Amino acid sequence: MFYGLSLAWLSSAVGLTGLYMMQQNEVAYIDSTVDTYNREYMNHILSSWIIRGSSFAGVMLDIDRFKSINDRFGHSEGDRALKNVTNILKDTRKDNEWVFRFAGDEFVILKLTDSRDGLVPYMEEVNRRLEEYNHADHPYELALSYGMSFFDTGNVDTFMKEMDDRMYDMKVRHHKMDDLEAGRHEMTGNCENKMCVKRG
Repeated sequence: MFYGLSLAWLSSAVGLTGLYMMQQNEVAYIDSTVDTYNREYMNHILSSWIIRGSSFAGVMLDIDRFKSINDRFGHSEGDRALKNVTNILKDTRKDNEWVFRFAGDEFVILKLTDSRDGLVPYMEEVNRRLEEYNHADHPYELALSYGMSFFDTGNVDTFMKEMDDRMYDMKVRHHKMDDLEAGRHEMTGNCENKMCVKRG
């Protein structure tokens, strides 16, 4: 009986220790600001998928005008913008999409798929939800620049760079649109609405 109780206690202690370690590992992979997976966990997932020989789609995105949001409304509001975008990205998930905060206001979405267009429906829904968000009463609008890529064989660095380059191209187009919009508002003297927050 004595040894049985000792072994039972030891077994419980080992189980609790293992559970605690699992929880600590999970916490280490969560971005505390926006409550989603971080870049370290993204690298872990990418490595495991590549080792298994999986194909997957990815999209890298960032928040337009984010620096202007911070400058005009403060960093607390900037954090709120990050959380609102994260919630939209997470709430849009339907078919095994993974959401990671990559750096600053940049995010990466990954999905196991054999289709190069595997994340197109996801981003269409994200854009629809952003439009819905922007029709509500907020001091500024949220918009995203993004780029997609597909990995089946090759180098993961090329996969990441392709997403980044395409995101940058979209951001340049958005900047040009903003410049035209800002010029129009300057001519009319109307730059008090939330569309005048420059993209950043």
